[in-house]
Amino acid sequence: MTDRLGETMNWSRLMGVMAAGLVLGGCATSASTTEAARSPKASAHDAHPTGAHRTAGHGKGGSTSDAKAHHPLFTVVGNLDARPGQLVVTQLDGVACGQGDAPVVATSPAFRGPVRLHWQNGSCGSTSALAMTAKPGSYPLSITVAGRTVARDKIKVVRSRRPSLSLTPVSEVARPGAPVWLYFDDLYPGERGTHFTVRSAALSRTVRLAHDRQLDFYNPRTFQARPQLRPGLADGTYTFELRGPHGRHIMEKRLTVRASRPGDPDYLGKAHGPDLYEPGTYADSPHRHSFRVARGGKVEVMWHDVNPDPGEEMRLTATSPAFTHVLHLRADDSKSADGDDPRFLNTATIRADLEPGRYPVTVVAHHGRVKKVGYVIVTAR
Repeated sequence: MTDRLGETMNWSRLMGVMAAGLVLGGCATSASTTEAARSPKASAHDAHPTGAHRTAGHGKGGSTSDAKAHHPLFTVVGNLDARPGQLVVTQLDGVACGQGDAPVVATSPAFRGPVRLHWQNGSCGSTSALAMTAKPGSYPLSITVAGRTVARDKIKVVRSRRPSLSLTPVSEVARPGAPVWLYFDDLYPGERGTHFTVRSAALSRTVRLAHDRQLDFYNPRTFQARPQLRPGLADGTYTFELRGPHGRHIMEKRLTVRASRPGDPDYLGKAHGPDLYEPGTYADSPHRHSFRVARGGKVEVMWHDVNPDPGEEMRLTATSPAFTHVLHLRADDSKSADGDDPRFLNTATIRADLEPGRYPVTVVAHHGRVKKVGYVIVTAR
């Protein structure tokens, strides 16, 4: 990671991160603030006006008000409890640093060298990585404009942590068929490469971890994936092996998987259905377990379940000899579902070659423990 990272990152996202840190920490960012406001990841204060007012308002981002020019606001994010190699964001508002303006530079022994702040979207700032060789301690940080110091702060560096693999189920208990988060933190001196995989008997295949800079913005070496555990997995403890480039074994973690049992809220859920009704008329049409439809027509099938099995939204189906094919029910995350139990639906087409009659519509859930049947009454027309 180089100091030029700040030129290529999405600056709007950086500002959103800083704003969130300031709001959560209750930071005061008005021009009248005279002391640093603190949050777990950020500090903000008025810069010393020495020399700063002479350069304000002349960058390509537009003019700055006189009040802001005399009170440039300096913000640092990621400077507290920072690990070697972690990213630190610096921003100086009320000072211009566009082409032709005096250079604005951040300097700290925790950096690998001086960092030039650049003008982007009305702010003067940069994103840079702390040196991997930085030792634990408190390091001074200064901002200069045309060689004059206008702001100071601290970067507090903590000890490096060994690479670690985390396994996090999406629910309190890892269930067969449920997703699980795999997260690898590789921010450590000497660690390199971006090709990491995890394999386990609990997974249907080897999983590649994606290099994800948005998962932890300050950590440039995070890798993650969200695979599903195999649906038919037996209860037990499973080993997950992390391998690096060229298949090199790095570490192992274990995860206990247990199917739901009687008494668990997701054992049978609270399922009801299938509800059958005219497609496109959810609010106005009565929902019944019996629905009259002509050959070649369509019927909407809906299933409700307060506690569906983990991963079941990917495999719920409705079957009927009257349907042209097995109907896969999709989770309904539309606005109209707000306040309703989790629901799953899709539209089925009735076979055109059927004899008129009464045909079952069957939904099976919770690994076969719940089976409910509705009926379509097929008419000639």
